[in-house]
Amino acid sequence: MPPASRPRDAPSALRRALLLIAALSVGAVAGSVALPGASSASRVARSAHEAGSTLSLAGQTSWVRGRSGLELQLRISSSLPVSRLGLKFVLYSRLTSRSAFVQSVAGTEPASELPVDAPSLIPLSALDHRGSATGSVTIKFPVETAPTTPTRSLTSPRLDLSCADQCDGVYPLEAALVDASTGNVLATLTTHLIYTAGTAGSLPLNVSLVIPSGTIPALGTAGGALLSTTRLRSLQEMLGAMAAQPATKVTLELYPQLLVALERDPSKLAKTVLASLETLLGRQGTTPPSTSRQVLGATFAPVDATALESAGLGGELSLQLARGIQALNTGLGRSVEATPYVSYAGLDRRSLALLEQDGIRQVVVPSVTTPAGTPVPTVALTSPFTLLAPATGTGTGAGTGSSGSQGQQPTSSANTPVALVADPGLAAHFAADPGDPELAAHQLLADLAEIYFDAPSDQDPRGVVVAPAGWVPNASFLTAVLSGLADSPILGSLPLGQAFQLPIGGNGSPRQEQLAPVTTSNQQGLTTSPVVTARRELGVVKSVLAGDKTLLSRLGDAILIGESTGLSSGTRRTYDSAPHQALDKLRSSLTITEGKAVTLTSRTGQIPINIVSTSRYPIQALIELRDSALDFSHSGTRSKLVTFSAKITSLDYRVSTRTSGASRLDVVVVSPKGDVTLLSGSFTIRSTAVSGVAVALSIGALLVLAAWWLRSVLRHRRRAAQSRAAAPSGDESTAIA
Repeated sequence: MPPASRPRDAPSALRRALLLIAALSVGAVAGSVALPGASSASRVARSAHEAGSTLSLAGQTSWVRGRSGLELQLRISSSLPVSRLGLKFVLYSRLTSRSAFVQSVAGTEPASELPVDAPSLIPLSALDHRGSATGSVTIKFPVETAPTTPTRSLTSPRLDLSCADQCDGVYPLEAALVDASTGNVLATLTTHLIYTAGTAGSLPLNVSLVIPSGTIPALGTAGGALLSTTRLRSLQEMLGAMAAQPATKVTLELYPQLLVALERDPSKLAKTVLASLETLLGRQGTTPPSTSRQVLGATFAPVDATALESAGLGGELSLQLARGIQALNTGLGRSVEATPYVSYAGLDRRSLALLEQDGIRQVVVPSVTTPAGTPVPTVALTSPFTLLAPATGTGTGAGTGSSGSQGQQPTSSANTPVALVADPGLAAHFAADPGDPELAAHQLLADLAEIYFDAPSDQDPRGVVVAPAGWVPNASFLTAVLSGLADSPILGSLPLGQAFQLPIGGNGSPRQEQLAPVTTSNQQGLTTSPVVTARRELGVVKSVLAGDKTLLSRLGDAILIGESTGLSSGTRRTYDSAPHQALDKLRSSLTITEGKAVTLTSRTGQIPINIVSTSRYPIQALIELRDSALDFSHSGTRSKLVTFSAKITSLDYRVSTRTSGASRLDVVVVSPKGDVTLLSGSFTIRSTAVSGVAVALSIGALLVLAAWWLRSVLRHRRRAAQSRAAAPSGDESTAIA
């Protein structure tokens, strides 16, 4: 059957991702061979939907050595009766390159089919599958390397590799669930037979498997854990899968915010997960640190260093690293180093410089170019290299420095970091359909095997890095991968730190590569203002509540979590508003016993002020009194720094009145720097005291009045005397008459 006409499933997310990589690797050829099967894929998807049928991988032999054979376990579900169902298998010739492997996973196998010693259709009932059409079947395939006499076994069809002396390699094996009555293909899958009979004594391909954990916020804005039962069980299963394969070396990228959440979660399941984590990694003082489990020093939350720098928040990267290392050291009871650093997004010149300032000398990047600017095929990057930064910032965004100007050479220094590339094609297998994790796991192993077979005779050790971004733990997937690595004759495992000890430029690979151009459009929605405001408000809370270390730590953590990749703008605002909410709560914890009128009966008196605090920790603040009618020279100042350490703090201010009557006294409580008001209130001050000036004026007025009165009396008497003196006597009047 020609590959273009074979019916296929609708492309999964994994297939689409691998198709993209194939397009980059083989150009138009990959596109031309994938397109013809699109209509067939649609027909398969429709028929599978109509019949309600699925076919998935439940398990298989990872490595076939000699005549050991291949065992395949298939999980089948269909609404059709068993009597109408059958299985068909097609084995294809050995793949000759990794790009060919990518095509096989994406839906296009090699043109040549190899003999399968079985009828064209194997009835499902012949595989001891009775009753319901939902369940698993196991098929054992003997493997031969040269043609033999056919046996036509229904239960153990023989696979003939027809390879003579060159047999080692990866062979696509397609399985199809078929409706025997109509011939319609209901569902298909493609796995791979990995033949490794002639690999003894060769150097294995080292695999540094980086398992991220804590990529989703696990702490709320108030610092409480956000760990659901489902998430905790997923973590427990992941740790169990790692513990079951102690010989397989794995690197755990544990974002510290998850570790802090596990410590704060009071549930029994969280405590169990935390204990399993400590047992797996080893805790100083209890169990020795594991030599096969490396814990990466990571930022407190998963962040994009380039996005932070382009948003004007480059300083936050240092805070993320410092808090992350501190949380890991405390939580694990062991020393964790900041390097190597895994960057899931592209780095530019400035973000790389920020990492160098924090002492990071080993980085894992998603892609690079040659010093001349040519993209580097990831399949060739199996050795470390010196990472060069472009000389000037003429990249795709303002201030990025992501690519140099024409004619300029990349720059290097004594502290130039050593880098490895995290292969995106390998990471894509982690994002495959979670409904078939076993198939995705074995496709990952086959992909790694194909990288090995691309150069099986290399003289120097080599390795690849597998680092899936944002992976949601799947125990079945991880179990299959780890057990496959442990049992592989061609693959080895090593912690990421040891991968950087592989020879630079080994097997003739380039000794230097350059940062790939990166577009710095702010796809993460990070902006400067909310973070700057949150930091300023956190500083205010710290100056007021210096003793509440727990609150300050949780507020700082909230700001860091708000910088995580993949958050919506609304979620970022929620985390950035945590310090503001703490300030509001702080304000509500302070009250003044206001509403009272204070009466001063003398020119100088005491004004009592009582402030109630409900805070558990002492509050340090500045109290300011404002009233133009009062003189505070007796108290020394209108403002003073006060620590409210008791429930009620009583303060007495000695003042002098300038006038009698009523006035308003404003009491304002502000942060120690005076930049934020925490509390305000007012008092009515009444003064009944009489001043010396008023008394002098009153006496003066009385004296003037007394003088005026005395003068008036004297004048009246003088006039009366004059009148009497001027009048004639009575005798003289009579005599004249």
